[in-house]
Amino acid sequence: MKQGSLDNHVSDLKAKSIYSSNRAFIRLPTCRIYLNSFLLNDSYGSNLRKGKWIKTIVYRNYFLRFTFLFCLIMFTQFAHAEFVWNDNCVEAYNEVSKLNFRKASQILANERKLHPGNLIPLYIESEMDFLHSFISEDEVILDKLKKNNEARIDLIEKNKERSPYSRLLIGEMYIQMAIARVKFEEFIGTMYDTRKAYKILTENKTLYPDFKPNLRGIGIIHTVIGAIPKNYQWIVNLLGMEGSIKKGFSELKQLLAATYTHPELAWEREDIIVILTFLEVSLEKDKNKDILRKRFYNITDLDEKPMLQFAKSVFHLACSENDSIISLLENRKQNPNAYQIDYLNYMEGTARLNNLDFSAEKSFLLYVNNYKGKSFINSAWQRLAWCRLLQGDIKGYQTYINHCLENTKINTLSDEDSQATKEAQTKEIPNIPLLRSRLLFDGGYYTRSLNEIAGKPMSAFPKLRDQLEFTYRLARIFDKTGKKDKAEQYYIQTLNNGDMKPYYFAANSALMLGVLKEEAGDTVVALEYYKKCLAMRNHEYQNSIDQKAKAGINRLTK
Repeated sequence: MKQGSLDNHVSDLKAKSIYSSNRAFIRLPTCRIYLNSFLLNDSYGSNLRKGKWIKTIVYRNYFLRFTFLFCLIMFTQFAHAEFVWNDNCVEAYNEVSKLNFRKASQILANERKLHPGNLIPLYIESEMDFLHSFISEDEVILDKLKKNNEARIDLIEKNKERSPYSRLLIGEMYIQMAIARVKFEEFIGTMYDTRKAYKILTENKTLYPDFKPNLRGIGIIHTVIGAIPKNYQWIVNLLGMEGSIKKGFSELKQLLAATYTHPELAWEREDIIVILTFLEVSLEKDKNKDILRKRFYNITDLDEKPMLQFAKSVFHLACSENDSIISLLENRKQNPNAYQIDYLNYMEGTARLNNLDFSAEKSFLLYVNNYKGKSFINSAWQRLAWCRLLQGDIKGYQTYINHCLENTKINTLSDEDSQATKEAQTKEIPNIPLLRSRLLFDGGYYTRSLNEIAGKPMSAFPKLRDQLEFTYRLARIFDKTGKKDKAEQYYIQTLNNGDMKPYYFAANSALMLGVLKEEAGDTVVALEYYKKCLAMRNHEYQNSIDQKAKAGINRLTK
């Protein structure tokens, strides 16, 4: 090797090395190796004493030069933890959004080989575990999420001061665990994880006020806190937390807007659309449907993204756009290598049945045969029974509805499952004209729904339950078609006749009367109806009706 060439190599070794990627760089510190002269012979020792130590080593041992450089790079990569959303991480996160967990894991394995100091893969793996647990309702996967996140958080904690992403990722992991725990009714754990997330994300916002990704986690928490009824807010205050639906929505919408103006945040956009869709549909009374709809316009490859298909179906359901749900779900592509959301089969079956299309039976059977969780299993058996009943097959109805009694895995948080179980226990076969009218109404086919029951004599509804449902269904149809006076008349009739009964018709009539009065600006009477609704206990769909009544009270008392 020529002397000039050797000098250049020595200069390269003594200079600060730089490891770079597309999005970030890490500077390697200047390093020296001090070797005692006794490791070499006297002539080389004299060169060391003259300050020519590194040149002598490299010149003496060409292999050592590369060993030294390799060790320097590997040491520095492990010593310097970083949080880099490079191309590998963005690609892996996109695969997670498609529920293609295997491919995402392969990409992350490659990322670890290339950049072992990058901690972003820990968060992406946590997202995988969370989605797997949430969708599957598998307690083993939940335990895996909790165990793995404990180790992930410990590792990130050691590098907490290096980046605003450190606290962000820890907070997001606590939120994931909190949401996953709800499915398994681990409410104490949910409160603990939520408080931990709130504390660390609030701290991160104070330290880095302009760090936009922080708005996601803190926005979710503020929204959930705001949705808690006023009479339970003391628990939130005791935990040292505060928030509101308005504040949470504002933060999430700010982040969504930032994903369009800051390309480095584009990877968050579709997640925020999913989150906002679920929250706004559930909690916002005066939804701007056009704004919600436009969010889905520019999404590419929707048929490859099950979570977005789910969110868009929920939006169409809230807008009574039943045909749009059918069109979206029947044409979706299902990647055999990706994890499946079996609930989409349940949604497709429900949409088809709401149009009195009995091919829905195929979708419901796919759901009950493939899904290993517990949510909406009894509801699916009930709807299978309805498919048979509406085709005149009483024996088929009884066969399917009896599965509700055999199934021991019941989600007690699901009103739909509870109501299905009750129908099986009471052995009360639904009134067919009323059932047809109800399904068509749920699908948004209001004229067809009215035609099923209009002009029917009261003798067609001999049971008290059927009589209450008859006046209730008329009220709902008139309400949705803008005939508010007629709607109010039938709501009041249903409320007066059904108070103290175990059916949901009277309670929901009180709720709807509250909504009508609130829209008319009569907040005093509206509040009375909401409180009356809450006072009615032990009826069907208790959880969902109570939640809406509490939301109404919150709106009028803040």
